[in-house]
Amino acid sequence: MRRTLGWLLLSLLCTWGFARTAGAEVEATDDLTLYDARVTDTQGVTTDLREFGYATGVNVLMAYRGDADVEIPYRLIRRIEISAYVPQNRRAPASVTLRSGKTIAIELDNIEEGRLLRGAAEFGEFRIRLGKVRRLELFGASTTAP
Repeated sequence: MRRTLGWLLLSLLCTWGFARTAGAEVEATDDLTLYDARVTDTQGVTTDLREFGYATGVNVLMAYRGDADVEIPYRLIRRIEISAYVPQNRRAPASVTLRSGKTIAIELDNIEEGRLLRGAAEFGEFRIRLGKVRRLELFGASTTAP
């Protein structure tokens, strides 16, 4: 009994230690980086930006791919193209082109479309909701970011 209890306790401690190590690696990832970007809105107006990202939180696109929830960090994204919202599905179809060149079909819900993006344009502060964006190009880490 003692031997079994000892092995059980040792197994739990090892598992907990490995889980904490894996979590620490994910936390170390810098998804707060701001980017140089080009945004095209629903009216076709294109704006070049510096220090671009979500106004609050980490720069990770949350979406659906089939029945799965996916989180795609901005550091992996080259371009996002968003189609019009489809009321029947309660989602907007979109495609993400990764820096590797691979294109992935996703869908965005109302919550993600409502997230506020911000950046610095040559004429001042720029803010837009993701649902008002039709195309977003990310060029890499902003050179003027702190």
